Amino acid sequence: MSNQHPQFQQRPYQPQPVQAPKQKKPRKWLPWVAGVAAFLFGLGIGASGSESPAPVAAGEPQPTVTVSVPADPGAEVTVTAPPVTVTKPAPPAKTVTAPPPKAAAAITEGTWEVGVDVAPGRYKTVEAVDSAGMCYWKITTTGKPSDIVDNDIVTGGRPTVTIKKGQDFTTQDCGDWQKVG
Repeated sequence: MSNQHPQFQQRPYQPQPVQAPKQKKPRKWLPWVAGVAAFLFGLGIGASGSESPAPVAAGEPQPTVTVSVPADPGAEVTVTAPPVTVTKPAPPAKTVTAPPPKAAAAITEGTWEVGVDVAPGRYKTVEAVDSAGMCYWKITTTGKPSDIVDNDIVTGGRPTVTIKKGQDFTTQDCGDWQKVG
């Protein structure tokens, strides 16, 4: 047995493994950069070799070149003139006023102004009022819904009303009304 403390015992030498140097990654972007640079270089050369004329604004007079060519004696010369466009002003617009719409001769549910929305006259429901329903109609002074001229709650039959210009007619749950006179 050894007389040394186990903590201080000498261990046999073990050399550390040698690491190989890292290889450089291939540069995949290098061909792309070279291609773009070559394209831009070619574009610059192509653009520098051509001169384009300066743009001319529309409507500016252009110089005219006249060339004189001797003609054969007795030869007929035909000159064609350019087409000419003549612009005439448009005639003034005509104003047409449409006649006001005619008042309806039939009344559906809602409130109607007599002489404007519906024609004045005598009206009767198209069908008999259902006895289980609550048909209500009223005639008021136009613009004054609380000024009731006449009204009724009908529980059967075909009610008839006579309405005049200057009145409003309101119908609720009575069905459609048709002018009868």
